[in-house]
Amino acid sequence: MNPTVSIVLVAFFFAVATAAPQPNQERPEDPEPVVTVTTCGGSVNASSTSIEFQLGGSIRADMRCIWLVQAPYFSQRFTLVASGLQETDGLFITPVLWDGLGTSQKLSTLRQNLTLTSKSVLITLIVGHAPTLGFKMVYYASGSSVFPNITSHAILTTSKGNLTYPSNGGLYRINQRVLFPIAPSVPGQPTLRFTRVDIEPGSSCQFDWTRIYNWFDGDYRQVAIFCGGTIPTSVTFQDGAGVVFFYSDSSVTGTGFDFQYE
Repeated sequence: MNPTVSIVLVAFFFAVATAAPQPNQERPEDPEPVVTVTTCGGSVNASSTSIEFQLGGSIRADMRCIWLVQAPYFSQRFTLVASGLQETDGLFITPVLWDGLGTSQKLSTLRQNLTLTSKSVLITLIVGHAPTLGFKMVYYASGSSVFPNITSHAILTTSKGNLTYPSNGGLYRINQRVLFPIAPSVPGQPTLRFTRVDIEPGSSCQFDWTRIYNWFDGDYRQVAIFCGGTIPTSVTFQDGAGVVFFYSDSSVTGTGFDFQYE
């Protein structure tokens, strides 16, 4: 074969190989947010989102809002674009880990970038004891594809309520990670009470468990972990927000639990 022809063929096949889609390529960020959210709290399942809450308007004192972000890619970058929030207010980003909630970080400076590697994230708005102004923040997900690590959730925003898990009765499933953030839209200090518990027992709740987190001083603090048939003592969310986190492993199950708050 003519050497010149060989070189041309090699160059051609190299160009084809490099131009073809490669497996496991990481996903870049979207150029602009693909979803816009304007509500106080809610569930967000998108590769990028602009959260614009009361932008150009006012927010009542002591307001609490919780957004659950479940992005399809592993790296998530959060940026505060515009804000009328005061020093006594706060936007906090909390990673949801397989064994509980991670440490919260405050997003407080315009154009500040806060990047987490987490499948799911809670965004919590905490307003101080005086009215404040709205904000706009965005997040972008990138990197390798992931499946959500939260199998079910319900964000509870009424001033009082009750919940049964599983909602249809019967046994809960294996390999579940279930979140119940509680943040009443009318500011208050709700008290959480469990009235029934049937979770796989363990000497240190090492198999299935339920954890209760109370928002305090800029973070979600674990105040209880329980399993078996143990009914925990009631918990008052003095700062107006909290989270119930349930986990089940790959074997024995139970009929779950009931709780109420008001």
